[in-house]
Amino acid sequence: MRRLALLVTALTACGPADRNGNGMGSGSDAAVQPTGDGPIVDNSQVYAHSGGVLYRIDTTTYEPVMIGAMAGLGTTSLTDLAIDKNNNMVGITLDSLYSIDSSNGTVTLVKDLSTSARGFTSLSYIPSDLNDPNSTDMLVSANDQGDVFSIDPATGDATKLGSYGSVADGKVISSGDLIGVRGLGIYATVNVGSAANDYLAKIDPTTWKATPLGTGTGFPNIFGLGFWAGKIYGFASGGQVLQIDANTGAGTVLKSSTVMWFGAGVSTDAPIIE
Repeated sequence: MRRLALLVTALTACGPADRNGNGMGSGSDAAVQPTGDGPIVDNSQVYAHSGGVLYRIDTTTYEPVMIGAMAGLGTTSLTDLAIDKNNNMVGITLDSLYSIDSSNGTVTLVKDLSTSARGFTSLSYIPSDLNDPNSTDMLVSANDQGDVFSIDPATGDATKLGSYGSVADGKVISSGDLIGVRGLGIYATVNVGSAANDYLAKIDPTTWKATPLGTGTGFPNIFGLGFWAGKIYGFASGGQVLQIDANTGAGTVLKSSTVMWFGAGVSTDAPIIE
């Protein structure tokens, strides 16, 4: 419920421009970083967003590169986005599904979601077979009660798959995001009981039960999750871009920005090796 409360506060306290972290954030067009061995070309397809602006993350500098305002949302805020292996992008609010043009950020309503399946705070395409590059992708979302749903990207119809469950410290619910990458697995940022900070959790692809890792990330409100070339990235509402250890779940700040991150995503065929 913590994320929902923050969203409601943002909606009642300020307009759409203010929710986007002082507007345009700190992105630049720099995508090549020179080194002694020649330039490293940034080709990452890690995307993140504020409530109403879409960015791509340069994984050589960790700078957010602004793509554009998500025209078509009106006064609502996007809570997360997802990208399939064919680079089709969709996004979700607490109660509606949108398609997104990744070249300019424009959104188009797909469907208002059913009242029984609202409160979505995360979204990702997940490979139906994490080890098969030819397998299909399914669109999955977890809500603020820890329930997990598959969503038909054409119609917006939601079907419950399972739940994150509970651990010794309490119920596990979505704090903000999940990712599924072939050869890597499924991970999510979660809240556990009354803990102040978020956890990274490994998600079972059959039962959807969450296994929180370590003693937590050390950071609250990690609303976005991404992955590229061996690194898991977290995007916190305070503007931090984090690297999160896939084994211990600990987070480290890579970059601080003026963007209030609401979500993030990456395609299901993101490269595994650094």
